[in-house]
Amino acid sequence: MSIYLSAALASNRKGRFLQTVAGATPLESDWLNSPPACGLLLVQAEELTNYEACQSLYLWAMQAGCAALVINPQMAQLATLAELPITLDWSLAPTTLSAQEPELTALLATETDQMITGFAGSADRLQHMAGDAVHTRYIRKHSNSGLFAVTTLPLWSLSLLDHAEVLVSWLNWFLDHAGLAAPIAEKKTALAEYSPDKYDLVVLLLLYAGSGKSLTALCENEAVKLMFDVHSLDITKRSDILLQHGFINEAGLTEAGKTALKTSQYWAYAPLLSEQLNTGALSA
Repeated sequence: MSIYLSAALASNRKGRFLQTVAGATPLESDWLNSPPACGLLLVQAEELTNYEACQSLYLWAMQAGCAALVINPQMAQLATLAELPITLDWSLAPTTLSAQEPELTALLATETDQMITGFAGSADRLQHMAGDAVHTRYIRKHSNSGLFAVTTLPLWSLSLLDHAEVLVSWLNWFLDHAGLAAPIAEKKTALAEYSPDKYDLVVLLLLYAGSGKSLTALCENEAVKLMFDVHSLDITKRSDILLQHGFINEAGLTEAGKTALKTSQYWAYAPLLSEQLNTGALSA
């Protein structure tokens, strides 16, 4: 699998350094619209400007064979990540790393002044920590899912100019722990065979009627609570399933999603729910 850079990252000095030293491949278009099929995608934290961008990157990264690594994090972006259904409680705190740590951490110790605090997710002792300080933290659903990670290490540092193999080895760790992507032929078969169940259809209905609102916000709406048992939806699981099978994307429902909804009994709820959500009727 390959290492990719977002188009925005590839256009600046950090990205050009990573292309030269790590052999990373720049994406030609916005990852929100055209993410790679699999591999490790490096994204600047400043690209995660809103909830939708964070959710799109997270959902892509949870697919087997995919890994997202967010670099140069700031508190604003971490606060947005905290809004995701998985509840990432990550924050930044000042730190001083020990130069006695293995390989990459030692090379960047004097240039790293922040660590990631929080309880969600994991950190590999050798790869992601210096003493008790965690400079890189990741989360994944299970052993064969993809992963989503954030690091405070300055991977674009000139200190790595003569240590390309160390940087590439460190980046490859994420690929090695991102699960195995299913062959394309098998994926197409799965897409053709999957039929949304009643919970999937409720999620499709909410996204259709919500006109761009996040599922989290929709499930907290009083009008929605009056019509559906939102506690039984498990919106994170449902979103992943619908995304993987082509019923939704970062923009909302796909044509397949609209067709599935319109041919179901839940389509009858669409006009009323849409009116309530978009006019404020019956909402909190």
